[in-house]
Amino acid sequence: MEIDIGSEQLEQGVAVHVRVRLSSRELNRLFLSGDTLIQLPLEGVVDERGTTPIPRMSIFLSEIAGSPEGFSRTFADATRADSFARTVREQVSTALEVS
Repeated sequence: MEIDIGSEQLEQGVAVHVRVRLSSRELNRLFLSGDTLIQLPLEGVVDERGTTPIPRMSIFLSEIAGSPEGFSRTFADATRADSFARTVREQVSTALEVS
């Protein structure tokens, strides 16, 4: 599994970009064990008007892995953006661990 989480400074705040690439074996394991729901913290999120009426609070791991551009969320400051990145990385990293 490859996890790429990066950030960039924008006018409205700090954008965090999450991309995940899974091997075909990892995808099979994900679907056999049940897709994992990744929680997306909302604290410090910049208003996302125009994209959805309510910011998403979660996303399936397969949805992130299936999208070449991944998932992005913008935060008011770097502290909140770093916290979001850390939380998402931990969840994605443990998603395919064998229980």
